[in-house]
Amino acid sequence: MTTLEQTRQRIIEAAQADPRILGCIDYGSTSEGRGDEWSDLDIALFIQDSELELFEKNWKQWASQFGDLYLAYIGGIGHPWAVYEAMPLPLRVDFVFFPASNLDKILEWPCSPTSVDAMVLYDETNGQIRSRVSRLVGQSLAPENLAQAFEQVGGDFWYYLLRTYTKLLRGEHWAARHDFNFIITGNLLALLRIEADAVSRWRASSASAGIETVLSAGRLEQLNRCIPGPSEADLKSALLRAASLGCQVSENIAQKYNLDWPASLAKKVLETLGYEIFAKANKA
Repeated sequence: MTTLEQTRQRIIEAAQADPRILGCIDYGSTSEGRGDEWSDLDIALFIQDSELELFEKNWKQWASQFGDLYLAYIGGIGHPWAVYEAMPLPLRVDFVFFPASNLDKILEWPCSPTSVDAMVLYDETNGQIRSRVSRLVGQSLAPENLAQAFEQVGGDFWYYLLRTYTKLLRGEHWAARHDFNFIITGNLLALLRIEADAVSRWRASSASAGIETVLSAGRLEQLNRCIPGPSEADLKSALLRAASLGCQVSENIAQKYNLDWPASLAKKVLETLGYEIFAKANKA
């Protein structure tokens, strides 16, 4: 049974031995010094343009040489995913293939490797890959414009909250839960990160990543109370608590950074949700 490091080394050796492959890059957490025994591998290959189509067609056969495959398919994000027998857990490997003529794609990646060597596993392009990766080393992944980031996630929060509520009114409870999950794990957590000044990996990681380590105990308790129970009334109550928390957080951010936010809409939403929930409770 193999480990992550052993699989990584096998991929490097295979890339070095394959004349079609001109570059192999680790663009994931392991190149940024954040990897652990439960991490996956994120591997980008640069393939000779004339060989790329055939390589992509037969990628499963190529990937089979690195260990016992449990799974190999094109994932929902549009490129190959594989799972290998490994310890302590089956190892997930995210592959992506690029034409060698498109090395500038590297410059668009939201990566901040600890060094060129940590990210570049193999370079047969006369240093062109290493040169581009050197521009990523230590780059900031914080929002380029905090005001715009706040406007976007804050706007989405209230927009999607209203959309979720309309689905509840229609009786589409599962659709409402789906949207509510999006509101919490995306927009509300992003707002909480801005409030906590925890935005160093804004452009690279999910807002949920490590959120427990950056929130105060009080905020984490409020967030936990936004988890809905199984009933329709539970979901409505959770929606109201999330709206209330989002309002508090948005007010704090706006005051701290002197930014505008849709306060009048937030007030209207809270009034609407509060009236609907508590009127129904009082009639029961």
